[in-house]
Amino acid sequence: MEGRTNKKRRISPRGILSLIFILSGLALLGYYVAVNWVPKWYREWTYRENLDLSLPTVSDLSLLPEDQFVEDNYARYVYPTDSFFISNTRKEYQSGEMILRVPRLAYEGEVLNGTDQWTLSQGVGLYQYSALPSYGNPNVSIAGHRGVYGAEFYNIDKFEEGDLLYLEYDGFLFTYEYLETVTVSVDDWSMLYCTDYSAITLTSCLMDGDTERICVRGKLLKAEPLEEDAEAASASNADAAQAG
Repeated sequence: MEGRTNKKRRISPRGILSLIFILSGLALLGYYVAVNWVPKWYREWTYRENLDLSLPTVSDLSLLPEDQFVEDNYARYVYPTDSFFISNTRKEYQSGEMILRVPRLAYEGEVLNGTDQWTLSQGVGLYQYSALPSYGNPNVSIAGHRGVYGAEFYNIDKFEEGDLLYLEYDGFLFTYEYLETVTVSVDDWSMLYCTDYSAITLTSCLMDGDTERICVRGKLLKAEPLEEDAEAASASNADAAQAG
C-alpha cells in the first residue's frame, strides 16, 4: 500500500538471548567432542603399519662377558614415541612365543596373541600395537584380567621398588626392573607408546568400575641367553672343536 513505510526488522532482546544460548550449546558440544572423542579416535587409529625398522635384537649383538646391558651403547628412539604402529615382526607373532614371569604376581605363563575378550579369557595377551623385546626403545605391552577368568594380574597394584619382571623370547631372558604404577582413563592409550628406553608395560582394570586402567611399567636391565640355549651352544662349540 502506498504510504506504508518499510520498517527494519530488529532482533528482540529475547532473540539475542536465545542466539547466545544456541551458540554456547554448540561450543560446549564441540569442546566435548574434541576432548573425549577425537583423542580416543586418534589413539586407536593413528598408527603406521608395516613398520620395518632396523631395531637390533639381542641375537644381533654381542653381550658383554658379564652379560651386562649397557643402554648407552645402543641407539634409542628407533620406534615412534608419539603414535601407534604395527611392525612386521609383531604381525608374525604367534601365541606362546613369549613367556612372562612375574614373581610379585606369582604368575608364569605364555603370552597370547591379541587382547580380545576370548583371548584374555584364556590368559594374558599381547597388544596389537605392542613391540617385541629387544634393545633400543620397544615397549612390550601385555594385558591381563584381575577379577574374572584366570585373574592373572589380580595383585597388579602391589608392586614395590626392586621388583623384577621377566620375559623369555627368541632364546633370551629379558630382565626388567619395576619403575612405576600409573592409573589412566580407559580411553588413554599413551602408556602403550614406546618411550626412550626398552620397557615392559602390564595393564589391567581397577576392579571398581570400567572408567580407569592400571598400568605397571618396567625398564630393561639386561638380556642373556636362556640356560638351555647356552648349554646347547656350548656343546655345539665343543663338538666343533673336537672335530677340528
